[in-house]
Amino acid sequence: MATKTDGGKSTAQKDLAKHLLTALRQDGFVLFSQVIVPVTAHGDERLFQEILVRLREEEENLLPPGSFFPMLEEYRLMPYVDRWVTSRLAAWIRARREEKSDWPVPRWGVNLSADTLHDPSFGEYARRHVENAAVPEGTFVFEVPLEMAAQHLEPVTRLMTQLKPAGCHFTFARVDGAEASLEFLKRLTPDFVKFQYGVVKDIDRSLAALEQAESINTRCHALGITTVAEYVESREVLQQLRLIGVDYAQGLAVSPPLPLR
Repeated sequence: MATKTDGGKSTAQKDLAKHLLTALRQDGFVLFSQVIVPVTAHGDERLFQEILVRLREEEENLLPPGSFFPMLEEYRLMPYVDRWVTSRLAAWIRARREEKSDWPVPRWGVNLSADTLHDPSFGEYARRHVENAAVPEGTFVFEVPLEMAAQHLEPVTRLMTQLKPAGCHFTFARVDGAEASLEFLKRLTPDFVKFQYGVVKDIDRSLAALEQAESINTRCHALGITTVAEYVESREVLQQLRLIGVDYAQGLAVSPPLPLR
């Protein structure tokens, strides 16, 4: 049985937190990417991928992906992770361009945590790395869940104001089509939205689900927002997304996450 410390955390928990912090400092994390493919032809065929983070030990020991995230969140270490991802990705892109000057730079989706939104220096940190990488506009697409954006309106607005002039774009994820969420999209107008899992999963079996997805897609397009359907797990779902004009799809039916190469 793990012993408890004065702060109520077990010694094992604190040791794990230290281990994760050491992993950040010593390249114990690795980057994966998952392709986001265009569903319909819309004139922008630029490759789009979401960056995912894995602990190297997960890959070596076959642990469930992301099993370390709750501990990172509990110990408020996510801002360190988000900084590491941003700087590492910028350096990787710069190195690829030096190797091949005509390499068509993809878009890269980078997830941000709530704690990072409240980090007053993250915007300047990210801007510096993005500008040093000298990438085309829209290369970095920072992603937050819509509910998180609504709950942390002031820091989200500040971050968008800081990073949009540097060519960064933004995605609000887990959009469910509720009237309040659509009104919020009018207020901040991200570049992309991602549909909530519940919006996508039944569109090949339920007319009501298909109509809901089509309504969200239409209203987002009216705001000039590009749409992405996550969790696309079958070709049948992909076909329905194509029929209603969703812009992009992401999921196991498209491509699994793969190590960044």
